[in-house]
Amino acid sequence: MRKNLQQDIMALGGDIVASGRFARAQGVPHHSKDENIQTHSLETAALALAISRWLGRRGIMMNETDIVRASLLHDIGMTEKSVSGQPSYVKAYTHPRAGVRIARDEFGANKNQTNAISHHMWPICVVPPKTREGWTVLVADKLYSLAEAYKIV
Repeated sequence: MRKNLQQDIMALGGDIVASGRFARAQGVPHHSKDENIQTHSLETAALALAISRWLGRRGIMMNETDIVRASLLHDIGMTEKSVSGQPSYVKAYTHPRAGVRIARDEFGANKNQTNAISHHMWPICVVPPKTREGWTVLVADKLYSLAEAYKIV
């Protein structure tokens, strides 16, 4: 992750990164035993922030705070024991709802952030994101997941 992106992520979401909940995400596998939710979420945040800045240079402006915070929290629902023990095809449907609750209750997530978290599994979840920020988190999540699947990260 580029140093300036890492610094900006910490400035916008350092409270999330420093939390016990996020520390727990390090012990939760993501797509393989070699990856975890914490690393995946940090890398998704960096990619989403880079995408939003690239689009911003082309006149498509977004809220960087919402992008970073939603990216860091998009898979946080998988840290719930009631979710983590489920088969992966069930987790795909249940972790966004748990993530929204955690994001709102523990981190004060706003409506834009919870929309991105709630809809980042589109098209598995049938309703797509309603905001540019939500689409950016979704795309960054899928691109980084693809890199994980092909073991190029």
